[in-house]
Amino acid sequence: MKAITSRASLFAVSMLALAACGGAGSTEGQQTSGSPDTAALTEMSMGADDAPVTVIEYASWTCPACLQFQNDVVGQFKDEYVETGKVKFVFREFPTPPARLSIAGFAVARCAGEDKYFDVLDELFSRQTAILTLAREGGQVTEALQQIAANHGITDKAEFDSCLNDADIRKAIAASVAAGETDGVNATPTVLLNGEPLPGYDWRRWDGMKAVLDEALGEDAPAADTAATPAPTAEDMPAEDSEGESDNSDAVETDSGETTPE
Repeated sequence: MKAITSRASLFAVSMLALAACGGAGSTEGQQTSGSPDTAALTEMSMGADDAPVTVIEYASWTCPACLQFQNDVVGQFKDEYVETGKVKFVFREFPTPPARLSIAGFAVARCAGEDKYFDVLDELFSRQTAILTLAREGGQVTEALQQIAANHGITDKAEFDSCLNDADIRKAIAASVAAGETDGVNATPTVLLNGEPLPGYDWRRWDGMKAVLDEALGEDAPAADTAATPAPTAEDMPAEDSEGESDNSDAVETDSGETTPE
């Protein structure tokens, strides 16, 4: 568990260093537009700012365990608690292997703008398996990300390339990783409720998360049918349940500012 925390620290430092030097000794020539720049400086969130409960998720769109949580929990959570004003939801990027690919996807989401960020994130998750397969097989990963970008308004290749090399975007992702280290994140997904990390695994299924939220809100909720739906264990989670088990040298490489996925 300590290994991923150390990598997170090094990643944050290296990303900030790359942003400071423009990945090539200078920030000169970095292009930003109004929308990406605004998104880069703003935490990505949904829901009412004055909601009684705040949920923060640290996750990566390239993490299979995060995909399970996205599919089984996040949709209903947004519909029943975020859209109704009960919960404010904050998503913080915490890239997992392959790091360059993960960072590139998050960059596209931020460049699309605040109003489209979660739409891009949803599409990245929905295409996770296909894109990771492309990456393993040496396929056209960049083209896949370009298609996602085009689906959300980034249709020009020059704009796409500029997005991946945007210093402010890199700073924003590095800041998210640094916040994760401060919050003790050593696995993805990690979820904090009003600043406190949720323990165990019950919250990774919908009835477990619903029970946690209802308790925090002071609402009565029917007891989960644990006999019918056994609580997941560590062994039940996908292999990429990121406690840093996948060694990821990409996350701390500092010899190049190139963020285009290989």
